[in-house]
Amino acid sequence: MADGGASELVMLITGLLTAGIVASLLVASWGSLAETVGDTQSEIEVNTRTRADLASDSSQVSWNQTGCNLTLYVQNTGEIRLKTDVIGVVVNGTAATINQTQLLDGAPSWSSGEVAELRVCPTGLNLVSGDEIPLTVVVRSVEYKGMSGQYSFSEVIRIG
Repeated sequence: MADGGASELVMLITGLLTAGIVASLLVASWGSLAETVGDTQSEIEVNTRTRADLASDSSQVSWNQTGCNLTLYVQNTGEIRLKTDVIGVVVNGTAATINQTQLLDGAPSWSSGEVAELRVCPTGLNLVSGDEIPLTVVVRSVEYKGMSGQYSFSEVIRIG
């Protein structure tokens, strides 16, 4: 009988050690999972607060073929300031170069409600008045809670 008690004690200690190791692994895994969920939640929040829309009259967009200048007005409709130096524009399926970006009314930053004038050159396109073409604009926010949000919108515009 004394022999059986010792082996049961060894089995009990082994079981407790194994349970402790498994519990430690589960706690560590849960911590990583919670951190990942938190990061994803922050990213979704930043992207939700990052918005912009075309403020130009989409049926009369100004175009100068000689100067390769398509003038667009984009308004920050989100809650976070946007970066004026990180904007992407795709005109008729082709990436366009932004020659100039300026905020209207002398605004110091592209805050919510502010409008930016973009002078865009869609290289290789020969546009004439009345052409309807697709336009996509991508904007990026400044850092918010350690992350930068991104938003894109698309519209069909008519050259005026």
